Amino acid sequence: MTSAVVLFVSFLIFLLLGIPVAFGLAGASILSLLMIDSGMMTQVFSKMFSGANSWLLLAIPFFILAGNIMEKGGVTRRLVDFADALVGFLPGGLSATNVTASMFFGGVSGSAVADTSATGTILIPAMVRQGYSSKYSAAITAASSPIGIIIPPSIPMILWGFTAGLSVADLFLAGIGAGVLVGVALLAASTMVSIKRGYKSSIPFSFKNVFGKGKEGILALVTPAIIIVGIITGIVTPTEAAVVAVLYSMILGFFVYRELKIKHLKDIIINSGKMTATVMMIIISASAFSYLLTINDVPSNLAGFVIDMNLSPFLLMLMFILLFLFLGMFLDANAAIIMTVPVIAPVIVASGIDPIHASVVLIATLGVGLLTPPVGLCTYVAAGIANLRFDELMRDLVPFVIVLLTCVILMLVFPQIITFIPSLLNG
Repeated sequence: MTSAVVLFVSFLIFLLLGIPVAFGLAGASILSLLMIDSGMMTQVFSKMFSGANSWLLLAIPFFILAGNIMEKGGVTRRLVDFADALVGFLPGGLSATNVTASMFFGGVSGSAVADTSATGTILIPAMVRQGYSSKYSAAITAASSPIGIIIPPSIPMILWGFTAGLSVADLFLAGIGAGVLVGVALLAASTMVSIKRGYKSSIPFSFKNVFGKGKEGILALVTPAIIIVGIITGIVTPTEAAVVAVLYSMILGFFVYRELKIKHLKDIIINSGKMTATVMMIIISASAFSYLLTINDVPSNLAGFVIDMNLSPFLLMLMFILLFLFLGMFLDANAAIIMTVPVIAPVIVASGIDPIHASVVLIATLGVGLLTPPVGLCTYVAAGIANLRFDELMRDLVPFVIVLLTCVILMLVFPQIITFIPSLLNG
């Protein structure tokens, strides 16, 4: 018990001191282990290595690489143009385009932060030029980016499936309905705000324009179709699907759009390596943290405690949603998943809750944490692009956070939103 207290308290102290999450997790694990037996240090390092030594986790660097190749190869701009052709006629046309582009790019990159950077770099300056306030432009860019971890492919879903032993294909399928719900809700909210503020449409609707922009943009949207169909049919594993996505993105960049050059590859590979290293550092540190939790019997004790509370599945999920909202305020979504899923997954199964439904609901909840202080990675990225401080976005961001939370509750109350597509395709 003393070791468990040291584990949690030291990690909290490291966070308050501003130490990066990966190093905070590792440091807390080492301190906790010293309370048990310093001779076990080698065993913990072995667990850290095995936590990252997975064929499934190889999908992460390849999805990151595919997203970076598409961004450099002109794919992002074409997706934005296609989105503008589809919804630019609405009040606040570029605002609606921002949300729709996030839905499109979320089906390519699997990362909310990559979505914020890719679409924000193009749309935030364009929105400001058309008379939108810089605060609103950054806020809607940040608010729509969590779609990137809901619509497949999704890096957090890969981690969740790996940690909980669930089918990544089923998680990807379940994310489609949830992602569409969030996208439509944000589209409606942005339109209402635009009407109130007098933001105009960006272009008139034209079938000719939709067809023209769609011919180029639709090629990029083939990527998620290849991934999902390949995984569902068993032709490829998630990792192999990620490799196919890289090859396809290179074909688009080099031979179709012809904007990707050999000289670009160096920067693409370096940036992808940095992003991958950040994710993997969190994974290996969180693996050690989870191992210490297991040594201290935290998962089994928590499962017994929750079962003794005799909560209904609905109340239990509400409790987990509140927990993940809290964790999302301080932790990266990937770290939160690696740390908590080994603890809560047995509780979810023991309580008779559909693990696929619960997983998508809680991943969407973590998406809210990408916007909220003090961490709020997507908000920080959007604020940086707009040359604003984090706190300057809060007023414009709050309505969209409320919309996202409402979507989470709707997913909880109406599980069919999530389970319909997996059930349909799985017979």
